[in-house]
Amino acid sequence: MILNGPSRAFTILSLLVLVAGLVTMSLEFSVSRLLIPIFGSTIYTWGSLIGVVLVGLSGGYHLGGRLADKNPNFEKFCSILFSAGLYILFIPMISAIIIDFTIGITNTLTDPNLDSYASNLNSLVATFILIIIPTLLLGMVSPYAVKLATKSLDRLGNTSGNLYSVSTIGSIVGTFVTVFILIPFVQINHVLYGMGILLVVTSTIKLRNFVKAIALILLVIVSISIFFDDVNTISLDFRNLHFHPGMVIYETETLYSHLDVIDNYNSINNRVLFLNGYPHSIMDRSDPNTLESKYTKFFPLGLILKENITKVLFIGGGGFSGPKYFLQNYPNIAVDVVEIDPKVVEVAKEYFFLDESNPKLNIYVQDAREFLNKYTGSYDMIVLDAFSKSYVPFHLMTVEFYKLLSDKLSNGGVVISNHIGSPSNAQATSDLYRANLKTFLQVFPKVFVFLTDHSKSLQNIILASVKGGQIDEYDISDKFEIANLQESTSKVIEEIDYQDYVLENNLIDKNDVPIITDQYAPVEKLLDPISSKPYSIEEQSNNKSSSFGVKVNSSSIAILSLPAFLFIIMTITWIFFLMQIWKNNSFQ
Repeated sequence: MILNGPSRAFTILSLLVLVAGLVTMSLEFSVSRLLIPIFGSTIYTWGSLIGVVLVGLSGGYHLGGRLADKNPNFEKFCSILFSAGLYILFIPMISAIIIDFTIGITNTLTDPNLDSYASNLNSLVATFILIIIPTLLLGMVSPYAVKLATKSLDRLGNTSGNLYSVSTIGSIVGTFVTVFILIPFVQINHVLYGMGILLVVTSTIKLRNFVKAIALILLVIVSISIFFDDVNTISLDFRNLHFHPGMVIYETETLYSHLDVIDNYNSINNRVLFLNGYPHSIMDRSDPNTLESKYTKFFPLGLILKENITKVLFIGGGGFSGPKYFLQNYPNIAVDVVEIDPKVVEVAKEYFFLDESNPKLNIYVQDAREFLNKYTGSYDMIVLDAFSKSYVPFHLMTVEFYKLLSDKLSNGGVVISNHIGSPSNAQATSDLYRANLKTFLQVFPKVFVFLTDHSKSLQNIILASVKGGQIDEYDISDKFEIANLQESTSKVIEEIDYQDYVLENNLIDKNDVPIITDQYAPVEKLLDPISSKPYSIEEQSNNKSSSFGVKVNSSSIAILSLPAFLFIIMTITWIFFLMQIWKNNSFQ
């Protein structure tokens, strides 16, 4: 059936095109929040996502145009939208299984230590399975709508232009609404449910009553799932998902990550901040100002390498373990913290006993590089703790950034930087920290490398850099001995003999790694071998128990709930009915 331009049917058609454009962009941003906690916010993840969306839309444009030339009608058009919505409703149910499956397949077929690009296939394959079908269907909408709306060739350009404009407006609305409203305030599964229901409900406007009944049942099923917080299909693979041993007391999506606060994590008194599925800060609730993670106990190294420190900057707040410890134990030191994520700061105040009223504490919610570019003062010590196992902000790991750090340090000032990697030159997991060390040495003449655990191959590695080269490599041991005798030293410094953890600089080969600059920063390539490794830092263990006391291993167990089962029944019913629609050549 061909529609007249100003008719009510054309208005309905335009509305459906608008909705399709809105859902397309919302789907892209929403699915990114499912992928990033597992694969990191790297160029590979975003490249896979954008590429798959473009492939799906391109294929949809072609297929939609061909189908539109064969007996087009409004019911077939609406069935395309209904099918896309139905698949989107499935995404929250299947995402965990798909991600586990793709990781298992690629890890079986490849050795990450031999091929650092192999694990990048994980995000590509998972993204393809998750969204290729709905983006293909959504891509079919515009050309099919043009065919339905075109009355004559004389107005083809005007009609197609108007519809593509409406589709683009929908995409713009979907982008802004998802980024500024939905993701910050609504759980991602609920956003996907909402997008799926929006397509399913609006598409029934020209479908038969039987399909409207299916849509109503789907709406009830989704509502029950959301009300009871039922994730429908659960994968008990603690390596990759947001299921942690202990009790989840808070969970949200921030502007930058998925955030969890977990109590009783491997200890009855522990509280842990998880960002994108990885632990970032551990606190003892009975003594919240202590340093629980071993790598954080290397932060006071700066007090050994430079005397009379009065002002410290922490880049990366997390649970504010370091800042709280310094404020508690060093009354003569003022602390500034720059943290890019406002929600992290809010969580630290509410759940990690951060006292923002402390006159010696200043918190800046800002990108660290932007903050330092505008900052006019200087620091005696800067602690860089903004890197994780799955994500490295490359602009905080370049020669240009380290020159900026040096400019903001007082004479003889110290930088303490935390990294994750392997100390062995022979392992690919050492590439990132060795490249960073090589980059540090372009700016700081003295850089000391400290391991945090001699028993582990993959661990936190601390780089300590001194501005001006005032510390000689041969008298650092004297510094340690003097520090242990000073009254100002803390129990943490007395607890750890830092000299035992020094890795000699001349033993670290840096010839095969690049110097990282703003123009050349292949941090994803260097990070990838770390991301593909099991997370063996102290906060994780091979076998974990859930909050229900159930021991699980690394294998995945799928549990199908009643809502998911009903959903599958409705889907099978729809597929049968869809076949009848596309056999029909007349308008309904």
